[in-house]
Amino acid sequence: MPSFFSVTSAEEAVGENAAPINEAGSGQVELSGGLKELNLSISDIFAMALKNNFDIKIAELAPEIGEYGVIAEKSRFDPVFKFRGELREDNTPINSQLVGGIDGDNPDENATIDPSDFTQFFSDSRTFNASVNTLLPTGAIFGLEYNFNRRFITPDPFSAINPASTSYFEAKITQPLLKNFGIFKTRSPIYIARNNKKISLMQFKKVAIDVMNLAQTSYWNLVKAIEDLTVSKISLERAKDLLKKNKIQVEIGTLAPIELVQAEEGVASQEEAVIIAENSIKDREDELKLVLNLGDNPLFSAVSITPKNKAVFNKQNKDLDEAIKIALKNRPDFMEKELEIKNANIKVRQKKNEILPQLDFVAGARYSGLGSDFDDTNEGLFSEEFQGEFFGINFEVPLGMRAARSNYKAAKLQARQSALNIKKKEQEIVVEVRKAVRQIRTNEERIKATTKARELAQKRLDAEEKKYEVGRSTSLEVLRAQERLAIAEGGANKAVIDYNQSLKSLEAAQGTILEDNNIFIED
Repeated sequence: MPSFFSVTSAEEAVGENAAPINEAGSGQVELSGGLKELNLSISDIFAMALKNNFDIKIAELAPEIGEYGVIAEKSRFDPVFKFRGELREDNTPINSQLVGGIDGDNPDENATIDPSDFTQFFSDSRTFNASVNTLLPTGAIFGLEYNFNRRFITPDPFSAINPASTSYFEAKITQPLLKNFGIFKTRSPIYIARNNKKISLMQFKKVAIDVMNLAQTSYWNLVKAIEDLTVSKISLERAKDLLKKNKIQVEIGTLAPIELVQAEEGVASQEEAVIIAENSIKDREDELKLVLNLGDNPLFSAVSITPKNKAVFNKQNKDLDEAIKIALKNRPDFMEKELEIKNANIKVRQKKNEILPQLDFVAGARYSGLGSDFDDTNEGLFSEEFQGEFFGINFEVPLGMRAARSNYKAAKLQARQSALNIKKKEQEIVVEVRKAVRQIRTNEERIKATTKARELAQKRLDAEEKKYEVGRSTSLEVLRAQERLAIAEGGANKAVIDYNQSLKSLEAAQGTILEDNNIFIED
């Protein structure tokens, strides 16, 4: 079973006749040698479906993806380190008498100047810069920066130190006062990411509920098909028994040959019903194997599934109002809509903040150093003899604010959409629960009606057989009575099976089918 699920009862393990489910990730059940039949309870079906079903395997990845989304949003507070280094050498001509000018006498203004007469200005520099910046919960950006530059130039008649090394160390903070201000603004993407992870968990739970509901439906459909086959075989035996009696009576001359033909027709009809019922069982088995992700395993093509659970009628009183309350409390798709409302409201607050102009307070301090080499300049830097402080205000506002205002209005409309969506989902859940409760009550009444119909059909057949024995009825009437009894027996069995199935369907409609079967999702 996926790591998200925990089972509190050993009953939820895979059935004893099924070998352990392959842990290698293939999602297949291994068959022991010569196994031709899987005896499975509905608890076994649930465990195997949650372990093997492809929809479960796909959906269980979403919460893990959501967790990485949360981590990615938290990384906005991670410090950012930057480094830049440069080595540079330049040879450039200079046009300054203070430095050197043109070699030789001053030429005539109309004379041609040879570029080789200019003094060469040589510059050799070594620079590197390192900084660390981080976002603070208040929206401020705090940064530390260190810069070092060593430069040698020639000719250099005015510098006291050549080569000269300069450096500075600066601490700076930029605190937004309007736009982008506050803990909520900086952490709101994390809140949304966390809600998105919860949404993925709710979607995963919804898939698990749907798979379990489909599994139990497929399971009871198989039980129903097996019951249909049992009824068809019993009807076939009744028809064969009538044919046997007719043969004896025709041979001794107490019955017209036409009665034998009618009895043979009845046997042929019931044989057809048995064939159809056997084929239906195979179809229902394939549907169940598909839910369990066993359909593509060639080893299972000849393996039959025998349900352990038999349908029994244990009346359960279901209160509609209470069922609706349970559903609205537990349905993961309803919780998903609640989380979408939370995200929509967060986005409204985000966009409202973005309407404000950008007003930042900037403050910091810088320490500078100068020397002939790296050690000299850093000695002066950290001596705090050359220190400066600065304070400032940055103000920025787009004229018109059309983009920010439009985004804010769109966010408010999306919040209204989310509020309407949850109302719509609430109505859908109420209708779904009503149908489920009504189906339980309907099946309960069906059990009473079909039980009575079976009793009456049995009496009708008994009466027809007695009349037939004394020559007051025909084979055709007996066959008709047998057919009515078969239909009544099938109807009675289906009503009980449908009642059990409808109970599980209500659990799915309430969103409690996992917990009601001792299966819990763990984050």
